[in-house]
Amino acid sequence: MSRLRAAREHAATTKSTLTRDFKHLLSPTKLHGYASSVLVREPRPGVRQHDRIKHWNIVPGDKVRIINGPYADKNAVREVASVNKLTNKVYVKGLPGKGRRATGAHLKPEHYSNVQLLVGKYEVPSTSGAPTVENVWATRLSTSKPFFIRKHGTWIWNRYAAATSVVLPTSDTAADVPARKNRIRIPWPSTKKEAKTPKPGSYDTLPEDALAITWSPIHPSAPVDFSSLEHLYIRHLHPTQSFFNPQPRQTSEANDLEEAETGPDFDTSAPIEHFLAAELSNPHSRTKKQKRWQERLAAQAALKEEFIKREMQRARRTGPGTELGGRRITPRDARRIGTWKWQNALVKMKAEERQRRSVARGGEEARKRRQERSARKLRRQAERLQTLVLAKEKNQVVPKLA
Repeated sequence: MSRLRAAREHAATTKSTLTRDFKHLLSPTKLHGYASSVLVREPRPGVRQHDRIKHWNIVPGDKVRIINGPYADKNAVREVASVNKLTNKVYVKGLPGKGRRATGAHLKPEHYSNVQLLVGKYEVPSTSGAPTVENVWATRLSTSKPFFIRKHGTWIWNRYAAATSVVLPTSDTAADVPARKNRIRIPWPSTKKEAKTPKPGSYDTLPEDALAITWSPIHPSAPVDFSSLEHLYIRHLHPTQSFFNPQPRQTSEANDLEEAETGPDFDTSAPIEHFLAAELSNPHSRTKKQKRWQERLAAQAALKEEFIKREMQRARRTGPGTELGGRRITPRDARRIGTWKWQNALVKMKAEERQRRSVARGGEEARKRRQERSARKLRRQAERLQTLVLAKEKNQVVPKLA
């Protein structure tokens, strides 16, 4: 093989399992962007244009076997590394090589018609009577109608095994099904790459250390070391109850048993985490946000009903003969008026809420600071204008008073 031909085949070889276009069917002079700089140098690149395969059903990642040629082995399962759509060649992994390539990692091109696609492992009847599990190969392939996915820019179709190397047993219901609908669908190889876990460095935490349980809750009845500074600090903040056993204590002011509390109104055997659940939980979780949103919608619906009820009572109290813009007020008009007032009230409430949030975030102080800066700027400009002195130049004229 010449260097030019090797370079041409290398440029036209792909490891992708996707079909983005059918440029490999074009002539060498029209293969723009598809190894055209290499293909136009040789008068007969690849195979003839009308002999190239349009819909490739064997892609990188598939399991195949070689049925013809020097490497034919109908029992060996091999993997497709890449394909060349210009020469109708399939590069198969694990073929034996010569010399330095005798390690079994040599890629050897095989013609598309010399390989058969693996369908899977199936139970097939044997001469002994007991079924055996064997590899079933597709001797004839068929496809569905291809369609283009504009979002991903790829052509998609399904591939089926229309005929297999071993006749698979069919059920009674499948015997009446047409041959075209009784095909075996062959899934495409997965294109997802396995995530490689990097080796942990000196500053990384090992997975077993991250999953190790290093904290265990303290039971209320367990003895506590009161010499701990943390416990003393918490006890100082809450002198009437213990942090680890939250039950009321008698202070120096409540020496009388009648004035002291008779007992706590909660379970003293429960762990302390139960009492701190509200303080330790996240107030911005999705569940709590949804609950607040539902409460806000319920409050708005109740306010709307209140406005409508008020307008209905007003129309009923004034009587059916009340005029509004030259016409009578009906219950439908009262409902519309109440809805309109409710919408205006919502706008006003939203404005007040924005004002309240602005004040809570320090917006009022920021506004005052901006006003002070603007006032200082105006004062400085006025002072500069008052103290402005022009340099004497030849073109200056002092005006004379009339």
